[in-house]
Amino acid sequence: MSEEKPLAGKTAVVTGAGRGLGRSIALSFARAGADLAICSRTMAELEAVKAEAEASGVRCVVGAVDLSDQDATKEFCDGVLAALGKVDVLVNNAGAELEIRPIAESDPDRWWKTIEINVRGPYMVTRFLLEGLSEGAKIINVTSGMGMRAGTDNSAYHISKAAMNMFTGALANELWPRKIDVNNLIPGPVATGMLNRDAVTGEKSNAEDLLEKYAENPPERFPAWERLKHPDEIGELALYMATRPVGGPTGQSFSLARRPL
Repeated sequence: MSEEKPLAGKTAVVTGAGRGLGRSIALSFARAGADLAICSRTMAELEAVKAEAEASGVRCVVGAVDLSDQDATKEFCDGVLAALGKVDVLVNNAGAELEIRPIAESDPDRWWKTIEINVRGPYMVTRFLLEGLSEGAKIINVTSGMGMRAGTDNSAYHISKAAMNMFTGALANELWPRKIDVNNLIPGPVATGMLNRDAVTGEKSNAEDLLEKYAENPPERFPAWERLKHPDEIGELALYMATRPVGGPTGQSFSLARRPL
């Protein structure tokens, strides 16, 4: 390990890495020297990230996976361990907001699918990689301030992220004998996700356009002192978390939010 390449000789798994936060996290790790295994649902996006990662001189294993599918998830995890041998950093980033209507108007299948992807998916990835995690490994669960409070509408997302906060604590309590640290990453508002799709046309905006749009004021559901972040800022925070020394924080939450959560 070196100051220039703090993850040299390490391996990292990042879910939901085809775009947005996951892409930025994966490429931050690649620039820091880590060999990667990445997954999402869309192979074309993964291949683009793979090409960028390999340009940094690291290996990159890809898999198009629906993390609500147990067999497909286990196959991906088995392939990761076969290709990389061990896992030093695991980032459970993949997530979905599939049902945002009030509970009385919600579709049960879409509501439950949100739970499947956001809770069962990270559980299965962690479960199937657990034996391959090295001593002193890091697990980073990307959660949300929405998991800290109840809200109107979007209940499945609120509930799923609250569950992930508890999952982080449970893992931290169970894995400390192996010197594995488990922490939450709460990004705050980022120029990606739901913000990058026009509600009428469905057209996506890039991060730079969104940052310009909200340069003076954040999206309306946030306080005036909040700030929209570039996805690469989250990559930097994830890298900081991934490079803490053994015996560092565990069972904690790290955030770039500018408001109490």
